[in-house]
Amino acid sequence: MVYSKGEKKLNDGDRTNKIYEFTYSSAPGLREIFQCKYVSPSEALNRFSKILSLTESPFDFKIVVSDETMGEESSFQVKGGSIEEMFAKFKVFLETSTGFTFEDVVSEIQDTDYDEARFDTMSNYEKMQLIIYASFKHGKFSSLDVAEIYEDSFNEDLPKSTASTYLARMWNNGKGHLERYGNRSGYTYRLKTELKEVQKETDRAEELLAAIQMRVRD
Repeated sequence: MVYSKGEKKLNDGDRTNKIYEFTYSSAPGLREIFQCKYVSPSEALNRFSKILSLTESPFDFKIVVSDETMGEESSFQVKGGSIEEMFAKFKVFLETSTGFTFEDVVSEIQDTDYDEARFDTMSNYEKMQLIIYASFKHGKFSSLDVAEIYEDSFNEDLPKSTASTYLARMWNNGKGHLERYGNRSGYTYRLKTELKEVQKETDRAEELLAAIQMRVRD
């Protein structure tokens, strides 16, 4: 089953005819079923990522995607693997089974527990997300502000031009977690702290960043 051109441009809030059913192991010997209906593939992926963040790995899962209107059904099953592998495979399955093309949007921070392996594999973009969520809960900020705190937190340089590019990704044409003000000569941003998902991310980021800073300064 394939989406038409117009359907590929679905927003997260748009209603669809899709039903997503996840059967997964939340812990050894425990199997659970979670179902969500009529949301976009992007929102289904977001909800599944929240499930993954609460599970223990390795584990297995099965996803069934059905279309009420067309009467069609697709399924996918994986046994064993890390959270990152499960998320990546589910994303590919959704793209294949629905025809939906995922945009490069900001993903939520999945891990609240700090470990050195996690820090060593974090991209500069993920580190900058931590900075944004943990350090800019009040007021507006610029790419220069972000670059300065990034350097102080990680003892690494983040060029202002790179920070500007990353901020634009988090803003995502107004669909992300940031508001943008000004013009190309000098954009400033504000974190949408009135959103519940942003409040959740700020709490997670503060805890994780504090642990990382202790490691960096040791």
